[in-house]
Amino acid sequence: MPEKLSGASELVQHRRMPKESKAVAIQKFQDALALHTAGQIADAQKIYHSISSQLRNLAPFWHFHGLAQFQTGDLKSATVCFKQALLLTPNDANCLNRFACVFLMEYRADDARRHLHHALTAAPDQPEAWRNLAEAERLNDDPVSERKLLKKALALRPDERTWRMSYVSVLNDLEQPEEALAAMRPLTGAAELAPVYFFQKARAHYDAFEASRAVLSYRKSLLLTPAAPPTLNNLQLVERRTGRMQDAVRSAERARLLDPGNPDLEHNFTDALLAAGEIERGQARNFWRHCKAEIRIERVGLPKAWDGTPCDDGKALLICQEQGIGDEIRFVSCIPDIQKRFRGPVILEADKRLVPLFARSFPDITVIEKRARSETMPSSADYSGSVAALHIGRHVMLADLPNHVRTSIADFPTHAGYLLPDSDEVRCWKNTFSANKHEQSVGLCWRSGMRRQGARHNYPTSTEIASLMTVGNFLPVCLQYDVSDSEIAAIQAISNRQLYLPRGIDQREELDRLAAMIAALDLVISPNTSVLMIAGAVGTPSIGLHSQCGAIFFGANADPWFPNECSLVKNGDRSWQPAVDEAVPHLIRMLEQAGR
Repeated sequence: MPEKLSGASELVQHRRMPKESKAVAIQKFQDALALHTAGQIADAQKIYHSISSQLRNLAPFWHFHGLAQFQTGDLKSATVCFKQALLLTPNDANCLNRFACVFLMEYRADDARRHLHHALTAAPDQPEAWRNLAEAERLNDDPVSERKLLKKALALRPDERTWRMSYVSVLNDLEQPEEALAAMRPLTGAAELAPVYFFQKARAHYDAFEASRAVLSYRKSLLLTPAAPPTLNNLQLVERRTGRMQDAVRSAERARLLDPGNPDLEHNFTDALLAAGEIERGQARNFWRHCKAEIRIERVGLPKAWDGTPCDDGKALLICQEQGIGDEIRFVSCIPDIQKRFRGPVILEADKRLVPLFARSFPDITVIEKRARSETMPSSADYSGSVAALHIGRHVMLADLPNHVRTSIADFPTHAGYLLPDSDEVRCWKNTFSANKHEQSVGLCWRSGMRRQGARHNYPTSTEIASLMTVGNFLPVCLQYDVSDSEIAAIQAISNRQLYLPRGIDQREELDRLAAMIAALDLVISPNTSVLMIAGAVGTPSIGLHSQCGAIFFGANADPWFPNECSLVKNGDRSWQPAVDEAVPHLIRMLEQAGR
């Protein structure tokens, strides 16, 4: 439906024009407005251009001439027209609002905001201005303010369906699924047939831990728009959370075929393959991770990539560091097998916090601190100096090590632990824990230090994990390095026990000492964090609280990287508390085994 052109009814009365030629121009302007309102913008523009010299002092003419230019994508001409209109009537709220739209199209949120605030000063109840102000906050990545402003716009115009769907979308962005589902209830009739309705409903169901209902809603959206890569991508993620691994592979493949070369879709297809146990296909595509913006690094001066053959020239193999601490700890488990296969000198690049731990654990290789990365996008690192000084002849990325030595579940070692913490440090921590008059000690962690959207699915809350402290007479040791005072108070109130906070250690920076402290524990309970990786790497028994059987499982029902881990999988149809409760009998059993 063409936009209703507000302000048009006052045109003739706006300014007196005694000359007959101007009266004719006004009539032509009225004709142009009728065409404009009917959606015939090109025909309206011809008239606007023909009468611009006669109506140069008529503000509404410049307003609607500018609107037509904006609607046809000529932002530069639209800007000229809107400025002229505002010179004549500086407080025209409609014109200020539409001029702000130009800035929004140019991603100039601050300029848009300035004009919209001016519009709302002139007309505080103009709903379009509140809606566009919300859009400016979206561009500024401020969903909290966007939600507030959309709510104001909807209060003034509650039947605006597209605005309501934007409101639902931002509620989903803020992970407020109950509010999102409630906001959708007024939508009836045609809105229920729109793909975006089912898309946003699926998002809300998923965040409400109703993944199976989310699957159904995504499929309804796809019935209406089958060629929708974002919907297919979201669907495969939820299908994986509900154990529909082959369905997820099909959905992920459809998404990347519809948008070939999209790094996120290509990488997600890789993950879907690995999670489904299609290891060979997944590993062959794992290079797509390097195209993702958050991972991509331009590495300069590296020699050729290793092809998996033994060393034949005496030059070293460089294993390049990538991704996070947990990834480093997981993938270095491949090094002993890489050494056997390469049969030459190996150099491992590592985060400086892990260098002493890795050097002690792998004495036959050289461990170096990772090269400095630039602050550009993408970041870059120059390896030419190291390559020359260390006689490096080939390189391999850390996360590509499994491609050579972990090509099936049978390739994973069955023994626990491969990293060697400092024995004196381990002894010190054991003495510290035993001094607290508990026979056993259990380390507790409940989330990653990196806060990302979707955390409610990946990590339990501190209050949910607190219920484990009521089981048995063990010392509960906090392994959450960024624990807050409010979290501590809530945990202790729920469990009626003191959470032991290790003193004299920076658990984020002193990772060698952290590994020793974890090695001194009888058990660790954690979701998929670096704490869980360290426990597995030093051989401490652990209970892993996983949100899904992810790509790292390689199609198995438990994490194959760490045989000492009891892997519990939440899946998408239940919240974390039942999954945490499921850990209770395993906690009792594993402590009994540790005490024998």
